[in-house]
Amino acid sequence: MSNAKLISGICLLSFLIILAITGPAIAKAMFPNENALGIGAYPRYEPPSIKHPIGTDAGGVDAFALVLNSIWPSMVIGLLAGVTATFLGVIVGFTAGYIGKNVDTILRTFTDMVLVFPVLPLFLMMGTYITHWDLFKMSMLLGVFGWPFTARVIRAQVLSLRERPYIDLVKLSGENTFEIIFFELLPGLLPYVGFSLAMGTVGAMFTEAGLQLIGLGAQNLSTLGAMIGHGLSRGVIGIGLYGQMVVPAGILILLFLSLNLINMGLEEVFNPRLRTKIDVK
Repeated sequence: MSNAKLISGICLLSFLIILAITGPAIAKAMFPNENALGIGAYPRYEPPSIKHPIGTDAGGVDAFALVLNSIWPSMVIGLLAGVTATFLGVIVGFTAGYIGKNVDTILRTFTDMVLVFPVLPLFLMMGTYITHWDLFKMSMLLGVFGWPFTARVIRAQVLSLRERPYIDLVKLSGENTFEIIFFELLPGLLPYVGFSLAMGTVGAMFTEAGLQLIGLGAQNLSTLGAMIGHGLSRGVIGIGLYGQMVVPAGILILLFLSLNLINMGLEEVFNPRLRTKIDVK
């Protein structure tokens, strides 16, 4: 059965991935003398024109070329952080929700502690020791502190599902805890996992933009978050260079939209109740 949301999401995500992979080559072909991380060859803050579709930035770099070079690093940071946060959240959520009792109390308390932990002072402190923020370090750090939301959502759903009659039946059939979690509970929670992954991926990209504002971003990488952060700090909106904020933010929004369309499409395909309603219509 074809699903419009799933197909639309896959097509949009595929387009963004292709653009991310080919972006640097396109930018090199359009602007052969441009260096996204250096001083550009053009006047600073040039207005949008045919030659410079969204103008130039404070360093004289063509902003459109900067966007094309920034999509792939942003995707990698967001995906690594999102996968890390989702993986940790799923483990904690399933363990706390299914085992329950003292284990649930301990993990729930730990999750609440991480939620209220002052992350910004930690980043500032680590900034004094980590002089070189690369893509991997930034992704892992964002992922390690991004799992509590997923853990709380998964735990709440598991607490409800473990009381269903079919779980009692599979217990009587001899399935162990591992089999129940991965073959009975996890398939029904894939939409929640997918939503958490989408939120974690795009959330990490925006968090990276915020870190750029306080000087803790990966300075040797050109990312969409860095463009947004630099644009805010340098007031590009005030001088009419709206595209330098709208375009990178729009790409992040499209990425989030594509992931959520895929998530909703998968839920409609694999959820029998939703599939029945759609078929009836």
